[in-house]
Amino acid sequence: MVVTKATIGETDLDAFVNLIPTIYKNHDGKRNLMDIWLHTNHHAAAIGEEVRKGTAGRKLLEEIAHFSMWLFTLIERLRGDFGSGDTELDSERERSIKIGLSYSDLLWQKYPRMCPVCYWRRSSGDPNREDDDGFRRECDCLLVDVESRDQAQKRKHHLALRAFAKKRADAGEKPASVDEWQAMFGQIFSANLRHLGMSDIAFHLLEELGEVSDAMVRMYTFKKDELVEGELGWKQRWLEEELADVSSWLFALVEKVNTIPEIATEYDRWWYGEQVMGRPRITLSRILWIAYGSEKIGLYCPHCKQQADCACVLHFYPQDLNQEKLVGLYSNELTS
Repeated sequence: MVVTKATIGETDLDAFVNLIPTIYKNHDGKRNLMDIWLHTNHHAAAIGEEVRKGTAGRKLLEEIAHFSMWLFTLIERLRGDFGSGDTELDSERERSIKIGLSYSDLLWQKYPRMCPVCYWRRSSGDPNREDDDGFRRECDCLLVDVESRDQAQKRKHHLALRAFAKKRADAGEKPASVDEWQAMFGQIFSANLRHLGMSDIAFHLLEELGEVSDAMVRMYTFKKDELVEGELGWKQRWLEEELADVSSWLFALVEKVNTIPEIATEYDRWWYGEQVMGRPRITLSRILWIAYGSEKIGLYCPHCKQQADCACVLHFYPQDLNQEKLVGLYSNELTS
């Protein structure tokens, strides 16, 4: 599949996510799941750092691009059957951390064109209320106290929301392209985005990454009463939901960027060069293209300029370097 500057935003989200691993196939084949997860968190933390410093500029946009690429790489690695592994480096524990949905389905099951918390608050799981006037209006969670739910309520909510998502997908409402997904999240959370600052959104993103870490651990850690048929399936669904939450805040972050004049101006210079022109809406697809796209090559590694199978020289332990070699190079007597 060829992606260009003009078509990247129109590219089907799942097709785009499937394309990402081809760029770094050589290196990712030497990474285990935790390696990919650590890189994902590193760039998420870098987003938080840029927001904390309040320095509106290209660095924030670049980190959004890098984080997205690692997140999509993670999603692709997680897909598969329980116990399967794409690389021999994945431990048995890592091979138990799996999702059963495509990226678009994972997002849609949690966000079927409405906030999942609003869905439950407005319906209590009763499908007869789904056609009430105003039921599907934008999220207004900031105006109400959200009640906590026990496990039984959470599972009832989950099943009702998935049934609602199926009906909406059958009605042709599920987004397809990268830009359509961003537009959907922008619509759902439009009221919240007017009131939340960049730091609020960045903190939410980091919070949800912590929830993903917890959900991953729960895929191979069981309490005594969890060792029953079907419990692992629920654990997998919670992981899928947390990954959807991370993605919702990623798209919300990009939507918020549109409202920050300083960042928008820096984006103009990044996209157009020094000649600032009338700017189209800032989208994740455009941010990704600036960092990883070339009209001559398509999506590529910006360092070695390879479209597929990045040729950057990286040495991995233990594939390329044995322990004896590393021990010989180690010294705690640092002189420079």
